[in-house]
Amino acid sequence: MTPVRSTRIGLLVLLLLLGGALGWSGVAVLEATGMIVARTPWSAAGGLAFFAALLLAGAWYMYDRVHRKQRRVDGLTAVRLLALAKASALVGALVAGIYAGVAVHYVPAFDTPDGRERVVRGIITAVAALVVVVGGLLLERACKVPKSPDDAEGQSSAGRGGEVR
Repeated sequence: MTPVRSTRIGLLVLLLLLGGALGWSGVAVLEATGMIVARTPWSAAGGLAFFAALLLAGAWYMYDRVHRKQRRVDGLTAVRLLALAKASALVGALVAGIYAGVAVHYVPAFDTPDGRERVVRGIITAVAALVVVVGGLLLERACKVPKSPDDAEGQSSAGRGGEVR
């Protein structure tokens, strides 16, 4: 069984930059072909913020249960939360980059009401996606098994009974 590594910040930055390039160039291509690009809906920022709140609540719950109270958590539950945390951090970085790229594309038109609204909506949605990244990273850290005295003997607490402590 291979241990799961922590999400690397470099990978998150790479996804953020890739998303930014996709967002900026995607809008440029759509406008060049004569298509009208819809404004970023407020529901995108609201949905991301709600999901970030769920991730942060899950991180707080897991940290409190595993690290403060030192209670056991079912191994399958911990693995599922860890997978959710890693996926949320990675996808959140990509989505934040996409919305930031859309906002940057409209910066030259910031002096118009439509351009200003597109930039503001893009930035707010990108920030909400960045909070998803933070929530994912915190949940990932909360799922980390604390060191136990058995670790010195080469046995981790995750290996006993399929439960994460």
